[in-house]
Amino acid sequence: MRTRPVPALAAPVSSFAFHPELFEHRSLAFERLAAHQFNWFEHFSSIDPLHDVFGLEVCGIAAEADAEVIVCILEETFPEWPHSDVRYHPYERDRGWKAIVHKRKERRRNYQRV
Repeated sequence: MRTRPVPALAAPVSSFAFHPELFEHRSLAFERLAAHQFNWFEHFSSIDPLHDVFGLEVCGIAAEADAEVIVCILEETFPEWPHSDVRYHPYERDRGWKAIVHKRKERRRNYQRV
């Protein structure tokens, strides 16, 4: 009987980051957007933490104009996060515009720009 060699375990990903405080920032973003009449599931589908660049992305925004306003609200809410962008995500569950703000310069993210 032949046996297969057991593959070595992969080395841990050195770029992995987890920042639990981003969940508090996410809650604040929900509050600030609601204060400006942007409601969850009506104007956007989710707010996701970006642990690798220490930031947030508001996903599934139907209208580009809304995405532009949302990114301004996020910039005002998190002035210490110098990087922001609005991008179009053409597939998967959060199809639509994304408003993104973060502290660290982007390294790995690859979105389609429109």
